[in-house]
Amino acid sequence: MERVPRVVVIDHHRMMVTHIKNALIFYHEPYASSASEMVTELAQYIKASAIDGADAQALLAGIMLDTKNFVLNTGVRTFEASAYLRRRGADTVAVKKLFSDSLETYKQKAQLVSGAEIYKGCAIAVSGELEPGMAVVLPMAANDLLTISGVDASFVAVAKNGGVNISARSMGALNVQVILEPLGGGGHLTMAGAQLKDCTPEEAERRIREQIDHYRATQTANNTK
Repeated sequence: MERVPRVVVIDHHRMMVTHIKNALIFYHEPYASSASEMVTELAQYIKASAIDGADAQALLAGIMLDTKNFVLNTGVRTFEASAYLRRRGADTVAVKKLFSDSLETYKQKAQLVSGAEIYKGCAIAVSGELEPGMAVVLPMAANDLLTISGVDASFVAVAKNGGVNISARSMGALNVQVILEPLGGGGHLTMAGAQLKDCTPEEAERRIREQIDHYRATQTANNTK
């Protein structure tokens, strides 16, 4: 950061201890649906030509991804930003195609989902190392696990270069960022991740279960006060 004289931070994730300091502009809104929504709001106050079709399409894709197609964290601001992007040339069909799966990706995702187990309202899927180019399967599998009845959150842990990558998703009842923070992870209430070094998938699963136990116990304690 010392090499960059001017820094602007636009973020909707929970502010962590190691957040960027001394930014020229620090626009932090944890209740926004996405950083894309925040950027779109700012862009509307700039000259009308600031966003063209490609930029609008990318921002709309970001909003749709973070809101799970306008299901989570979606408010009036979200739809207003999306409507603006549509006026600026965003093609909703093209955006939808960006999230299309290849057959190989679909098969790998299905394998992860089918091997998941339910633990205290959380779906946990663990796997060895995936084939090259299949990293995108982690968040996709985590999203699919949320469609299972009774699942409040999902965690997908996959071996990677001697460690484990974790992707977590939530419908809002559980804060997956808080659950993964003790493991060195971060993100947002409904979308978070972590990378564990020198760790096996089995050890990662044990640690995820421990954090779920702690989170559930804290929830129970708070509800009884």
